[in-house]
Amino acid sequence: MRPSLEQLEVFAAAARERSFSATARKLGKSQSAISTAIAELEIDLGVELFDRGARYPVLTHAGTALLAEVDAILSHRDTLLDRANALTGLCEPRVAIAMEDACPYGVIAPTLSRFAARFPMVQVEILQPLSTPLAEMILAGEAALGLGCPQPDYPAGIGFRRLGEVTLVNVVRADHPLGAIASVSFAHLADHMKLSMAAQSRRVTTSEYLKSPRQWLVHSELALLELLKGGLGWAAVPRRLVADELASGELVELRLEAYPFTQWTVGLDLVWQVDTKPGVAGTWLRVELGNTKVFG
Repeated sequence: MRPSLEQLEVFAAAARERSFSATARKLGKSQSAISTAIAELEIDLGVELFDRGARYPVLTHAGTALLAEVDAILSHRDTLLDRANALTGLCEPRVAIAMEDACPYGVIAPTLSRFAARFPMVQVEILQPLSTPLAEMILAGEAALGLGCPQPDYPAGIGFRRLGEVTLVNVVRADHPLGAIASVSFAHLADHMKLSMAAQSRRVTTSEYLKSPRQWLVHSELALLELLKGGLGWAAVPRRLVADELASGELVELRLEAYPFTQWTVGLDLVWQVDTKPGVAGTWLRVELGNTKVFG
């Protein structure tokens, strides 16, 4: 027999939930139905997908190798459904997008301009995740789409697509004490205030120099830039945010002793709720934003 899409969906969910009972709850099925679907899929494919010897099922080498293929098939299925949905002509009156400050607005502006021309009567609301993480906003239905730094393990029900990377640099005002040090140590950083974007501080990969006993969390990119220019402290910020100030010499990059090449990158993800069927406008925007390449 040929594997069914339902079997593939069960396998992909079980691989991520790492528990047949959790998979059953997520998909609204009985645990026996999950076990049967996976067992039948293993028969159809001729390989063992899970090692059931431990307390929880663990992917075998074959299961790990085939998971990527299954994800690709399910992604194509979702694209097919999106395109079919777009053909129904059901256009929603409003689309909300949650965007973290790390998102390079200038890169996605052309897509938003095309959206405005194509759907002139659809209202777009751009939200900023403050106290609520981006993925939770999407799951709560507060926004149809989200753009922001990735998190290591998205909750069940979240789909995502990596759009590219954002380059971060460590900077201070030119006359700040740190700016005069040729080789900045972690101890030097700890002596001064660190300014952090609240959303970014929760989501980017942590390393030694990101930890500081003196830290202010800022919820506005504009406010962070003004505080930096005011000489209040140092920060790791998107290069695009401070490009003009670096070029003019108002701000300078820190040369870290442990990381002499101070630029580093974080990913930028587009996220959405997989179980929600968007209208024509939301579908178009998700597809177009998903094709945007972000580097810088």
